[in-house]
Amino acid sequence: MCRSLPLVVGLTLASFASIANAHHGFAAHFYPDRVIRIEGTVKKFVFINPHSILHIDSVNEAGEPVVYVCDLQARIQLLRLGADKSLFTVGELIVVEGFAARRDPLRCEFGTGYFADGSSFTMRSTDGARSLFPENRAAPLAPGVSRTIFGVWIRPGMFGDASGRGKETGYDSITAEGKAARAAFDPDTDSPVYRCEGSSPVRNWRSPGLATSIRRQNNDIIIYHEFMDITRTVHMNISEHPADIQPSYLGHSIGRFEDGYLVIDTAAFTNGVLFMSTLHTDQMTMEERISIQQGTGDLLISWTVNEPVYYSEPLTGSQRLQSTDKEIIPYDCVRELPLE
Repeated sequence: MCRSLPLVVGLTLASFASIANAHHGFAAHFYPDRVIRIEGTVKKFVFINPHSILHIDSVNEAGEPVVYVCDLQARIQLLRLGADKSLFTVGELIVVEGFAARRDPLRCEFGTGYFADGSSFTMRSTDGARSLFPENRAAPLAPGVSRTIFGVWIRPGMFGDASGRGKETGYDSITAEGKAARAAFDPDTDSPVYRCEGSSPVRNWRSPGLATSIRRQNNDIIIYHEFMDITRTVHMNISEHPADIQPSYLGHSIGRFEDGYLVIDTAAFTNGVLFMSTLHTDQMTMEERISIQQGTGDLLISWTVNEPVYYSEPLTGSQRLQSTDKEIIPYDCVRELPLE
């Protein structure tokens, strides 16, 4: 958009041909190929996790007053982009180019905001639906010290090789029962994110722009994910899961070191979400293998999930994380607020 154009209240639509780079979670809620233009004034800015929210006073095509609501990244992700709660000022003129919601004509995913003083802020590029994240810097090491699995880690990026995601297998083996469960799942109402609840270990490793720390604590290994402030204990001094475990969405984890890997065996899950709209039952078990990649010093997490009810074959995948000098920020999730 040319910033010299006058602010005219209203909304227009534009389409882009390519959506190959759109992120799956984003695309479940918004159209990656349908860009909307909203012009009006800032009504409210809610700077929270899991998503910040911008309310814009505007009018519809009939000239009637409406409030458009645009989702932004989590507070932590925006902080790392250099933004804070002063990013938007109530009453200021603004033009937003974002992405239309699939289910609500007055909702969007924020792309770029243009302000009356000529400045702008971009969270997701409108020419490829790519979320922006700051460049990462590895945590420094003392001379002669090799990197280990202990430290703070972050996903290298969102797309392609930079996503750090490895090949995934087994998902084509979904059973009839699995298909029925997926068909009944509504990502807008059933996702645990909107209840400020965590998900499976697979989901937690994959959060873009959010850090994970791994540390020792007595006989245990503690894995902390900024996402939902999830703290996971890997019990290193037992070789079998106790019979009286209380099931949970994280399950119960026991670990051992084997040939340079931290091997984690997890059982005792409740029914839940593996990630996105991939569901699992309380029969799921999981093995993770965590190691340092030779040459890069990156952290590699690979997993095998056995979900005998919803999938006839094991589900496999991996995630690569980079060392980071970013400090851990508490997530402090806030349940989604009414969109008045």
